[in-house]
Amino acid sequence: MNNENRLFWLCILFVLIVAGGLRVLSYAFSLPYVDHPDEPAYFVGGQEWRGLIQPSGYYDGIPPAYVALHAVVQPILEAAGQSGLAATTGFFRVVAALVNLATLVVVALSARLAGGALAGIVAGAAWGVAPLVLDNGVYALPDPFIYFFTVLAFWLAALAWLNPKRRGLAVWSVVAGLGAVLMKYPALPALLPGGLVGLYGVVRPPRRWRILATQIVLIGLTGLWLVFIYGVDFSNLQREGAIVQTEGMRNILDIGRIIHNLIQTVEPLGLGVCAVSLGLGILAYGYARRRALPTVSAPMVGMGLSVVIAFPWLVSSYNEVTPSTVRYVLPATAIVCVFLGLSVWQVVQAVGHFSPRWPVLRWRGLLAVGLLVCFAWLSQVSADWKLVQNRRLPDSRVQMRQWFDASLESGTVIVDDENHKTFNPIWGGIPSRQWVDWWQGNTLLDYSLEEWRTQRGMSYAVLSVDAIQKLDQSPEGQAYLEQMLRLRDFGGAAMRGPQMAVFRLWRMQHETAVPFGEAIHLIGYDLNTDRAKAGDVLNFRFYWNASQSPDDNYSLFIHLTPETDDQVLTQADGAPVAPERPTLTWDDPAETLISRELSLTLPADLPAGEYPVYVGLYNFVTGERLATQADGAYRLVTITVSG
Repeated sequence: MNNENRLFWLCILFVLIVAGGLRVLSYAFSLPYVDHPDEPAYFVGGQEWRGLIQPSGYYDGIPPAYVALHAVVQPILEAAGQSGLAATTGFFRVVAALVNLATLVVVALSARLAGGALAGIVAGAAWGVAPLVLDNGVYALPDPFIYFFTVLAFWLAALAWLNPKRRGLAVWSVVAGLGAVLMKYPALPALLPGGLVGLYGVVRPPRRWRILATQIVLIGLTGLWLVFIYGVDFSNLQREGAIVQTEGMRNILDIGRIIHNLIQTVEPLGLGVCAVSLGLGILAYGYARRRALPTVSAPMVGMGLSVVIAFPWLVSSYNEVTPSTVRYVLPATAIVCVFLGLSVWQVVQAVGHFSPRWPVLRWRGLLAVGLLVCFAWLSQVSADWKLVQNRRLPDSRVQMRQWFDASLESGTVIVDDENHKTFNPIWGGIPSRQWVDWWQGNTLLDYSLEEWRTQRGMSYAVLSVDAIQKLDQSPEGQAYLEQMLRLRDFGGAAMRGPQMAVFRLWRMQHETAVPFGEAIHLIGYDLNTDRAKAGDVLNFRFYWNASQSPDDNYSLFIHLTPETDDQVLTQADGAPVAPERPTLTWDDPAETLISRELSLTLPADLPAGEYPVYVGLYNFVTGERLATQADGAYRLVTITVSG
């Protein structure tokens, strides 16, 4: 291995370590909640293909490769104990990150073909640190595969072009392009590089049809299989296909839309830096041609340009690209990375003509990389790190769903758009111990709270901070808030996801303010009756708050005694709230904790009379009670027992 090759691979290894670290640190964001709308769709498609769920018709004719990959991988993961949407999505995100790094290597190799080590290093680094590439490169979607197959098709076609003895690689270029198409039909431009090499072999002597004919057969057989065997239904196209059918021709002729998409293709790498670098590269190419200096391969650039133009042009038929949909044009961005590397190399070659006059230009390659680091890559890496830090934050929806499991009895919850799949394990992915039904609506004011509870069967509501503030601005909304019981808030600057609060749609029957020790407060209770007969069952529910984290786990006792002494006639003991929420977990001063229903059975021979009920908290290991208003027991209520 010569020095240039050694330098190339050492630098690419460094770039891979940096890019790989960013991807490893960011791929698991929000899990086990799957917040991307399309990731669950492919998981469900795999389930449908496996016959585990009823066919919906949605996946009829969908690009087959990625759904097929799900159908193959899902049972393997299940056999390894990793089942469900969250686990499967996590696995495919790791695969996406690895494929994205493989794309980096092929981008670098493509640029090195015509520009040597310097071009390859610049191109690979441009792809590795671009924030939008990082953002979109770790989703469990087919797009990372499309980036890889597109640049692979370009690299193979470039190899075939630059080495006539390897023209057969143009066939493999088309195979790679077909891999992209089978992932997503709009990836058709990935076929262009190999096809252009095959076409060149026909129009230039000696005319050879074998490569082009093989490519046509491969494309034709794939198309026939898709239409007549796989069953693509052009009358029932989904999403992008439906837009193309109704608006595609008008959109594809919209010059402003096309130019916009072309700009968005370059934007991920830094529009200003790319414009300056590519512009200088063009000028340097012209200068090098006049001075008989080394130049990049114009046909190779032409093949890449066909992809760079065709992708955003085709995408314009169904989408005007925004930062949230930039993944549609990132296959072309990968080729722009190659152009960036070639431009820097071409400028270095042209500037080298002046090196005898200015000795400092002997370091022109290092200077060029230094300028890119200072004016582009440092700011991009900073943006990458901010993205990583954001993606490593816990997700408020996961915290809320897990809190629901541990803290509340099951009941239907009203949610807004931001939580439309938080309680849906099939499309949201959060594992749960108990099923919670949900109803999606945008305002509580549509119905009275009484109607929500009694006629529509709702128990809880999850409201965003904005929705709460809006309710608080009107007397009617304030009345709603006063009638509900605010249980806990979630979200904020230290979390991903929406900032919200969970309410129960009714308050406790009796409100209290009883301290137990320094931290715990009994703030209310429910009781089915305070008038009973011997043998009846009293049902209690308690409401607690902790102003600070308690210093130990405590148990609850309920004692029924005579009015005249402290003899315990009947009692009940248990956890103050759900067993999953021992008092050491009471770490939110604003949280309202609700107990499960506790029952106290009156003795069958209990005489008529007045009987106080005492409650208290104690350490179940030592038996020591927490101090309260009555030395470790609080007189909660007096029960009247009739004869």
